[in-house]
Amino acid sequence: MARRNKEASLHNILFMATLESLAVIVTPLLILYLTGRWPMRIVVPCLVVIPVLWYLTYSPIHELSHVLGAYLVGGFVTEAKLIPFFWRGEFAGAGITPGGLTAPWQQLVMTSSPYVLDGVSVAVGFFARHRIRSFRPFALGVAFMLLLLRPTFDLVSETVAYAFGERGDLYHIALATGRATVWLSMATLIGFSLFAIARFLAASAS
Repeated sequence: MARRNKEASLHNILFMATLESLAVIVTPLLILYLTGRWPMRIVVPCLVVIPVLWYLTYSPIHELSHVLGAYLVGGFVTEAKLIPFFWRGEFAGAGITPGGLTAPWQQLVMTSSPYVLDGVSVAVGFFARHRIRSFRPFALGVAFMLLLLRPTFDLVSETVAYAFGERGDLYHIALATGRATVWLSMATLIGFSLFAIARFLAASAS
């Protein structure tokens, strides 16, 4: 029974991750490239390669943000797993083991650091959208993914996981700041991210 429940939970996680990646990564990229004027010989490789780049960079950026946050507040990291072992069939499971964080505020900074990076990335993507749209097609898509889609996926996936009871980053942040603060912060960041994506696509289409 325990094994069956574990398998069902894994299937649910994979299903939700697939839906989130389709909605937040694949669909905006499709809109970006299919509303452009580039030939399909350029569009198709971009649509194939950029999601792969997202998958390979998403976890390392998130976990390295935790590492940076730990060192910024005087801590250290004893172990870091930057990517899931996807060659073994894992699709989740990256993480770090921090040390030297004795004060609650140190723990809070370390845990919150990826979401601070997400907010900064989205702000850069939003304010630099007119400059970025002059990039060549592949560089345009990579910048769009790194600055807007990757952080939005991070925010959405972590919020959904928290809503379903996962005791991850947001759970520990809520212990320090309260659930209302977490929900308000994530709703604000996600709202801004979706607005920034919409404006970026509109600027590119024009």
